Amino acid sequence: MHHIGLSPGSLRSFADTRRGKRKPQHFTRPYSRPSLDLFDRHSDHVIERFQLQELHVRGRASALQISDEGVRVGFESPESNGEDSALEAKHVILALGAPHEPAWPEWARRVAVLASCEGRANAIRHIFDPEFELVDEPGDEVVAVVGGGISGAQVAIRLARPGRRVLLLSRHPLRVHQFDSDPGWQGPKYMAAFSRLEDPNERRRRIQKARHRGSIPPDVHASLRRRRARGVIEHLDEVEVESASIVGERVSIDIGGRQIAVDRVLLATGFTGRRPGGGWLDDAIEAYDLPCAECGYPIVDQGLRWHPRVLVMGALAELEIGPVSRNLSGAQRAGERIAAVADPDWVY
Repeated sequence: MHHIGLSPGSLRSFADTRRGKRKPQHFTRPYSRPSLDLFDRHSDHVIERFQLQELHVRGRASALQISDEGVRVGFESPESNGEDSALEAKHVILALGAPHEPAWPEWARRVAVLASCEGRANAIRHIFDPEFELVDEPGDEVVAVVGGGISGAQVAIRLARPGRRVLLLSRHPLRVHQFDSDPGWQGPKYMAAFSRLEDPNERRRRIQKARHRGSIPPDVHASLRRRRARGVIEHLDEVEVESASIVGERVSIDIGGRQIAVDRVLLATGFTGRRPGGGWLDDAIEAYDLPCAECGYPIVDQGLRWHPRVLVMGALAELEIGPVSRNLSGAQRAGERIAAVADPDWVY
């Protein structure tokens, strides 16, 4: 499932149309992955076809209120001049995605404070900070990228060029996997046994075991290997950053007694493991006694109902949908279940 359309063949059909035929090579092996250009144009086509843009309201949720008549979602909008707005509906689907709070190691927080005090905030940045932009600074420099997953590898590849030294630091050897979890989770091979588990805490353990966290796909690994061979990227694996400090115009990193001086540090250490939603969702959980597992994630029924008026998908649905809940395949599976709730004649 490499697209957001409803039909499994939607992307293939679009690629054969005049609008889709712009490049001779649309799909790459293995698994016929689409090019980014084709994926983007097909997504625009789906949005236009279903007039989704006309239904889009830009804002950040700030409150959830549930009553016998319906639900009310409070949100902050760029057009509201700081005042809260609200949407009212009979039901709400919470599709919040992954947590959006970047994970900062404690040593990095300390260095960020020191760098900020010295007017050098760019000396250490997290690539998932909302304000971060991957700027290709001119001139020779040494950049340390901390994190050996796909984000760290891709940032290192993007920065690699003659004259710049890129150090990729990871706590483990590179883990190469084509998918974030075994393809067997896409169907009954693993999901049949998972669905029979009644203990949500055991489901969480299965999900954690199934996910290939911090892994990179083979094509990214091959690209990284080529740049390492050319000497523009150096990978230091099985190293742990113990501390760091600002020394003059550089950042000194301590990895097990070895000091490395770099011009800037980019953190690719992912996000915190907290449930998405933050304080407003915590308030709703407490106010309406919404059931959660020990991990803090929703306990829902097969129709993904957390409450008769509140449904979930994406990250919030993973205790029901399984390890694939956060990707496009999981979105399709969740959509089918929610459609079944809306239309009892729908069979999923």
